[in-house]
Amino acid sequence: MDARLWHQQATAPPVELPAPVRVEVFDEMPDADQDAHWEVLSSGLATVVLPSVLARRATTRLTRLVERNALRPPGAKAIGSVSAPFAVGKSTFVKDWAQAAYRDLLGPACADPRPTWNPEPGVTADWIPHAYITLRAASRIRDVLAALLLTMGYPSEGLVRVTTTRVVHAFRQHGVRLLLIDDAHFLDVSNKDSRDMLDFLKYLNTELGELGGTMILIGADLHDSPIYLDPQINARLERVTLRPYGFATEEEKREWQRFLKDAEAVLLPYFDCAPPGVFARDLAGHIWRRSQGYVGDTALLLTEALLAAFDDGSETITTDHLDAVPLSARATAGEVDLRTATARPSKRRAKVGAS
Repeated sequence: MDARLWHQQATAPPVELPAPVRVEVFDEMPDADQDAHWEVLSSGLATVVLPSVLARRATTRLTRLVERNALRPPGAKAIGSVSAPFAVGKSTFVKDWAQAAYRDLLGPACADPRPTWNPEPGVTADWIPHAYITLRAASRIRDVLAALLLTMGYPSEGLVRVTTTRVVHAFRQHGVRLLLIDDAHFLDVSNKDSRDMLDFLKYLNTELGELGGTMILIGADLHDSPIYLDPQINARLERVTLRPYGFATEEEKREWQRFLKDAEAVLLPYFDCAPPGVFARDLAGHIWRRSQGYVGDTALLLTEALLAAFDDGSETITTDHLDAVPLSARATAGEVDLRTATARPSKRRAKVGAS
């Protein structure tokens, strides 16, 4: 993603939900007003990001990491990593966190379509405090360098040693302080090239650290990657692991119910006839079985079920509304597996001496 697109995404005004209208008031509105409210509500709910206690914990850790690195002496700094199974939403989480930090950093400059700064007296350059790249399969050093150069508006051709120097110069010239490498599981760390790639990551971290910056790797199941096994990287690595909400232990159930309670605070004002606790208490288990605790699937499930109950004149949200919502192939397969496991008869040992 180039710097201009990152700036546009980070500073775009959020989609605003309409003011809640009580269901009984909605029922008395003229048809035209009902249609207008419904259109705004249904499109607005499609953009809702539900608050998550697990995401808040991860946000706190990443923010503290960046703050500590900025205060430490120049040189190699702690490296952040965000790892999660596929479909948990790690990229969405990191972008939401980083773009909020970007807005805080720019302040009034957010209004400028192309922020600039002065890296040294008499020199004006584009201000690019965040560089975000997404890797492709089997990415090598030259691929990472090319992605970084294109992000900052530089030509990507040239020998590795030349483009490496160009990247380091660009970091200094444009004030890069946060480097986000997404899909880091695609880094080529095969037996032949792993040492060069790992050394390259350490070099990038050191050069960025000279500026007080932070490098964060984002990827699927990074704990299985050689990146985590390199002694020097591992010594500096601060791992943040995202996961879906569980439902096996009492602690996991409490976390899940807290998440659903927070979701109710966002959603139920738009369907005020549903009782408090309809998600967090009455339907918590059913919602988890349908989504297996994945936040993205859960957000889709709750918003679509609410809209369906609103539309058909129901007084609350039911399992029928939940079951009618189509979810991802992953969620559908997971639900089938759960049902199969539940339906499987248990094996019991015969009693000794039974006739």
